Amino acid sequence: MTLLTTSQDILRQTKSADIPTSIIGNNNDSAKQVLEAMKLAVVDVSRAYDWQQLQKEVAFNSVASTEGYNLASDFDRFVNNTFWNTTNQRICLGPKNPQDWRYLKNSTIGGGAINDYFRLRDGQILLYPIPSAVEAYVYEYISNLIVESSIGAGQTGWLADTDVPAMDEYLVKLAATWRLLKMQGKPYAEEQREFDLALNERTSRNGGKETIYHYTQTASTAWPDVVTPV
Repeated sequence: MTLLTTSQDILRQTKSADIPTSIIGNNNDSAKQVLEAMKLAVVDVSRAYDWQQLQKEVAFNSVASTEGYNLASDFDRFVNNTFWNTTNQRICLGPKNPQDWRYLKNSTIGGGAINDYFRLRDGQILLYPIPSAVEAYVYEYISNLIVESSIGAGQTGWLADTDVPAMDEYLVKLAATWRLLKMQGKPYAEEQREFDLALNERTSRNGGKETIYHYTQTASTAWPDVVTPV
């Protein structure tokens, strides 16, 4: 469903007296209100979970004696524990907070001989120890391109009536519905509850769940051999 069709559905369901035929650039009050609700909704949903639809991977090589490297242009946040120095085959620990970073940089006792660390600052990844040669790194992150155009181009927000959300469109619709009702001063608790339930269901299944195998050694072990998440 596009921005236009979703917005029209929301306005019908909320008993709007006016159903506009366009949203972007429309000065009609209903169009402006539902667009604002859709803007808030798509951001809310994108930040609620590390959706597999927004997960990306980037690899880069270090430069000798260079500490800082630019983040991916569409970077929003890291997928935790995915940053690796693939040359040395070890994980990069972080992102470190400013206090720990100062300890690493200024203490006479450093962990750089056995560990790699990183910090985010001013749109860059900072590496410790500073590479002395070319080394390969890789990390996964969540993209800020949360909307797609009609030809599949990623965008940070709504630009045209034919745009679609990059995540689950049903969740975006539910989120926009309760937000629109709230803007209009109408009761919205039930619609918000419906969104919360749908969000919990989607986050429990998005990207799949790994089956956990327990390898038991004694007959008295209390847990099952196989646990399948639900």
